[in-house]
Amino acid sequence: MQPNFLIIGAPRTGTTHLYQGLRQHPQVFMPDFKEPMFFAYQGQARPWAIDTWADYQALFRDTDHFIARGEASTLYLWHPNAAFNIHRRVPEMRLIAVLRNPVERAFSQYTFQRLLNMEPYDTFEAALAMEAERQRSSASAFLLYSEVGRYGEQIARYQTLFSSEQMQIVLNEDLQDHPDRVFSEMFRHIGVDPSFKPKLEHRTNPSGIPKKKALYERLKAGGRKVKGLIPKQLAMQLSGALDRRYLTRPNLGKETYNTLLALFREDILYTQELIGRDLSRWLEPMDDMPNT
Repeated sequence: MQPNFLIIGAPRTGTTHLYQGLRQHPQVFMPDFKEPMFFAYQGQARPWAIDTWADYQALFRDTDHFIARGEASTLYLWHPNAAFNIHRRVPEMRLIAVLRNPVERAFSQYTFQRLLNMEPYDTFEAALAMEAERQRSSASAFLLYSEVGRYGEQIARYQTLFSSEQMQIVLNEDLQDHPDRVFSEMFRHIGVDPSFKPKLEHRTNPSGIPKKKALYERLKAGGRKVKGLIPKQLAMQLSGALDRRYLTRPNLGKETYNTLLALFREDILYTQELIGRDLSRWLEPMDDMPNT
């Protein structure tokens, strides 16, 4: 078996929230392995990715009784070869992409990488200054904060290969403000009952910096040990409570925000044209935005 739909990204836009909601639907199958990354890294051995077609198909073994079968790999949107690889294997694939204000997304990605101990620089500005060097050295895409947020050129690659009916573009703000409507539209897009309402009171994968790093890591490690022994919903509730108590969200400075916004401006306008959505809110400088 093989999937007939994919969540293709982008990172830190709400894809895990979608994954958790979609897989609750009784007509939908999504494997526990959330990000196999096969279509990005097929034939390239990576410890965190599936690189053979046989192993990838095994994720969907004995799932033919599900109407919709899919997975969520957040680098498919960014990776330059993923669209072609998907089309070559499954040209009729249904696709879902989630977009978020690229400046906010970049900063969220940075704080999440700090949380995972994958980002050595203790300021966002220092990490951004290293991005060109990281690109030259083929660093992880999860450390390329501005590069991954250039949605226009990424979406254009997919639009040359897939019809508009095959692609659904979701805005993060719609997912936050109108989750029931967004999930209903997604269920309809992948061909399952659109009236199903998933239970998603608790957001997943928050970003932030631990207030007490050693304590936070011990508590998280303990949580992983008992995760499989308690109901999944309870595990999500406990993890969310831990994150709310022990994580602090750093602020993005106005100067850095507006510098990045200028960098993204042309791509935001291009993205707006490609997807037919008004993205003017993303173009507002921080001076014009309320403090949060």
